[in-house]
Amino acid sequence: MSKLATDWAILQRGLHPAAKLVLWHLSNRHTPGSGCFPSQDQLTADAEISRASLNIQLRRLEEAGLIRRLRRPGRGPTPWKSTRYILGFEADFPQKPSPDSGRKSGQKPSPDLAQTPGKPCPDLQQKHAKPCPDLEQSHLRILDTNLVRKKETTTARSTHAGTHDTHAREAPEMACLAACGEGLCVEARAVIQATAPVIDGWMAAGYDLDADILPVLQARTLRKRDDPIRTWAYFTPAVAKRHAQRVALTAKPKSAGETQTAPTLSAQEILLQTAQWLNSGRFVPPSAVNNTTRDALLRAGLVTKETLRSHQIY
Repeated sequence: MSKLATDWAILQRGLHPAAKLVLWHLSNRHTPGSGCFPSQDQLTADAEISRASLNIQLRRLEEAGLIRRLRRPGRGPTPWKSTRYILGFEADFPQKPSPDSGRKSGQKPSPDLAQTPGKPCPDLQQKHAKPCPDLEQSHLRILDTNLVRKKETTTARSTHAGTHDTHAREAPEMACLAACGEGLCVEARAVIQATAPVIDGWMAAGYDLDADILPVLQARTLRKRDDPIRTWAYFTPAVAKRHAQRVALTAKPKSAGETQTAPTLSAQEILLQTAQWLNSGRFVPPSAVNNTTRDALLRAGLVTKETLRSHQIY
């Protein structure tokens, strides 16, 4: 592991969360003086994504000019050695697209990028004389199931189109790690992963991954910190506050002439929903229930003091 490489990866901005996660694991596999040579099996296990998703993110990183892939011919029964990944901070990083498949100027693209289905691979024709796989059926194009983690977590709005579909396929913890900046240092990242159940609690509480959680993580980790963050619970009050503000804004009555998208709940309905949430046994951050709501719940007999204490609400 190279600290120079991981520090460089963390400082990159404007990447898709999954792409940044793959970049971090590539840099984590970089060895000073030797380079970066992880197999695809190793990278899929590290990032906990499918092989198809890995290749998509590697292509994004290469198009962004952050990595170059250099395929190395082998000997004997193995036609190719493991790919070398040249990272952007390395001295020998090429300024132009690298010959990742031995391609020269004017030569056709390599078989894994643009080979016509059913035709022989030009680079391997003399050795194997077998047709290239149909790209439509290739495992590199089929989004296979992630065999490392089969946990699926959805939010109340996960059926909507857009980025919600992406995060439904990827582990929320991975998206959270990728969203954090240099304020969550390498050492803190290794420790904070032990507190992943906190993220599950956020999702169970109905907090939206894209609208509530990720913006808070990005805002709170923009700059380096003297005291490292060691638990996801550090962000819970801020996530709860953002969620409450967003829900309140959504429920705010529209002005004349605008279409009302969500009915306004009465005070009694809000109390009943809050009581149901507290009595369900799911995670409830203490900041989600203020003193006025707490007293109203007790007066109405909707919750007990023991239930409130179990959620650290006094």
